[in-house]
Amino acid sequence: MRKVRIVFAAVVVALMLAFVPEPAQAQSEMTFRIRSDDDYKIQVAFYSQDRKGHVWLGGGKAYNLDDSQVHNMKISCLGGEKICYGGWVTGNAKRYWGVGNNNSQRCEKCCFTCNGGQTPVITLE
Repeated sequence: MRKVRIVFAAVVVALMLAFVPEPAQAQSEMTFRIRSDDDYKIQVAFYSQDRKGHVWLGGGKAYNLDDSQVHNMKISCLGGEKICYGGWVTGNAKRYWGVGNNNSQRCEKCCFTCNGGQTPVITLE
């Protein structure tokens, strides 16, 4: 009888642990500092590499760079999340920077970790 109670208790504990949610990642922010040296207007979006389909601004919208000033774009993200920028000439996604439009290109130096900080100035040339 004692063995049955021990086994029953072990099963109950195992079931309880199976339904304990994982701790949520802390909300953070990241400021991307971007400027364009291109002759054309540029659009920029930011793509999570950890949350499938998560994009800032989202909904088919992007940030617009219409001048050569440094633009500070602050996004809310999950601490430790890998985020890559993608830029393209407005109306011509074949000319791109970073991961391009819709996160469709490969890029090694265009990703940053969400850590409450800011990037160095990223110049799109």
